[in-house]
Amino acid sequence: MGRMTRASVLFLFAVAAAGCGGRPFAEGSSRELTIVTALPADSPEILLLRAVVERLAIRIEDESAYDVHLATADDPGVYRARTVLFVGFGPAERIPRELEPLKGSLASAREPFVFSPDVWLRGQAVGIFWTETRGDLLPALQRYQNRLFEELDRATFSTVRARLLALPRDHDAEKSLRRLAGFSLRVPRGYAVRIHPGTNAALLLNEGPPARLLRIMPVGAGRGPDLRSTRAALARAFRPNERTLDLIDPTLTPGELAGAVRQIHGRWEDGEVSAAGPYRFYEVARQGRRYYVDLAVFAPGRPKLPYLRELQAIAETLTAR
Repeated sequence: MGRMTRASVLFLFAVAAAGCGGRPFAEGSSRELTIVTALPADSPEILLLRAVVERLAIRIEDESAYDVHLATADDPGVYRARTVLFVGFGPAERIPRELEPLKGSLASAREPFVFSPDVWLRGQAVGIFWTETRGDLLPALQRYQNRLFEELDRATFSTVRARLLALPRDHDAEKSLRRLAGFSLRVPRGYAVRIHPGTNAALLLNEGPPARLLRIMPVGAGRGPDLRSTRAALARAFRPNERTLDLIDPTLTPGELAGAVRQIHGRWEDGEVSAAGPYRFYEVARQGRRYYVDLAVFAPGRPKLPYLRELQAIAETLTAR
């Protein structure tokens, strides 16, 4: 696994020639994970790793957190992939030379894994999980499985954030939002902005398909006895027929939205038409103020998590100024 292949040499040479400013974005969605290993697909280590990363994320259509693709280091597609995790064992000299940027970080890490952004391409997350011997690998995966998932999820989200920051902005919509609602938010082109006059709540809507809705309201403007009822009131302010169901989805990563102090994940449905989807609802702190933030997606027949992550990246740009 330590040998640098001709395909990877040519690819990395092309990347270096392009320079940092000209590097393209990595390929694939934020739900795709490429695991690079010489271990067999049915080995206990890889079976455990897949169980860790393919955990249930959204109960609608039983959507897993990641869609895994197994590869070896000589596959040139590995170096173009968006989220990549190398898994192996042996002395440091056996770590693929393509991972030289991560070797130093791994040597000083307290855990047997590290992640790094933009290793070969923009908007890319690359990690390595490595132990001295194969006998150490399975126990390490068992011990660090939840920490590994959390760091993988944060690294993946960094790829979403990178793409958001590269999107064209709707400056007129941002000015309108600041003037009418009293807070600031990065608004990518393609999103319409609506303000609810009674509460100063805001809706960012991309009708798609798939449809993506981001709703934000200052805490106190429409507070209910609990988060679910508060979320239901905020949703109905813009879509009177939307129902917030008593169905809870798992929380994959604690503190997944920066500044969140409370959160719930669940499902909504429309009371008149056949439509339903997942939501993520948060109470967040920004510059001494509190806001409710609601992310909702309608994407029948498609993975929904990538679109929720897109909305989360927009929501993270919220400021009280």
